[in-house]
Amino acid sequence: MKDFISEPIVLGKGISPNDYDEEGKYYYISMADIKNWYFNQEECKTVGDEFYRSNFNKSFAMNDIIMARSGEGTIGKVAIIQDEEIEGLFADFTMRIRLRNYNPLLAYYYFRSDFFQYYIYTHKKGLGNNTNIFPSQVWEFPIPDFSEKKQKSIVEKIKSELDKQKEIEREIDEKQKEISRIIEAAIKG
Repeated sequence: MKDFISEPIVLGKGISPNDYDEEGKYYYISMADIKNWYFNQEECKTVGDEFYRSNFNKSFAMNDIIMARSGEGTIGKVAIIQDEEIEGLFADFTMRIRLRNYNPLLAYYYFRSDFFQYYIYTHKKGLGNNTNIFPSQVWEFPIPDFSEKKQKSIVEKIKSELDKQKEIEREIDEKQKEISRIIEAAIKG
């Protein structure tokens, strides 16, 4: 992976409860905010201008990938920042990955793969729920070296399959609602 990293992978910023600001306009991305493989803005806490400015070196930008680095069930999970309007910092139990000459969406999909997650599983350090993975380890992990054209093609195929999956999920949801209506009608007689 090191051949495609634009700058060293870094750990995020720790925070104390007093540093959160409910009126703040900057997100503070924790492991909990990426546990479902995307950045959950609705649940994310915020910080104010002063905390953000004083820790700008721990900020994220468009196409950055944030990876959880600790905890069973969360370690290795990733989210990609895909909105230029979102600003904020990432937490100390996460790391920021910035790529160059590599499609960030392909990297995101790859990081979610069983193949990459196996690397996380086999290289994590610690015991029980207190396991960690470190930037120096992730830096050394393999990543497929595809041409730009092939990267784009793979991303398009994945997006197409994800769109099909969303349609199937929508259909399942509709069928579940239909079943509920049938049951309710049967109960009401």
